[in-house]
Amino acid sequence: MDRMFKFLKTFLSGNYEDFAKQLGFASWNEVMESTFEVFQIPPDASYFATQLSKGTWIVWNDEGHPPYSFLQFNTWYEAIEHLRTVFEEEGYPEECWNPEGFDTEEDVFDNVPDKNKRIQ
Repeated sequence: MDRMFKFLKTFLSGNYEDFAKQLGFASWNEVMESTFEVFQIPPDASYFATQLSKGTWIVWNDEGHPPYSFLQFNTWYEAIEHLRTVFEEEGYPEECWNPEGFDTEEDVFDNVPDKNKRIQ
């Protein structure tokens, strides 16, 4: 049983690393340092926005297995507008919308997320 668990963990970790390299990062940890959760997809997935090294943004969700498909945007505003549109079109409950990296009074459409304001 332990051997199978180790095999699956290694297999899946490799896919995360492949996804990281596809985005131009050296590791999955680097991806996560530049990534903000924007909203939850019930019951157990989420949509994310990741800032790439050149300042552009990608949006992706963690449904299924990596490497995940993604869309790239030139600005945070374009990325967050797209995500809000997806959120509304899918009819998710409002409590699922909780962009990370903002204080409660901040407008997520006028400001970029702050790594110091991440949800811990």
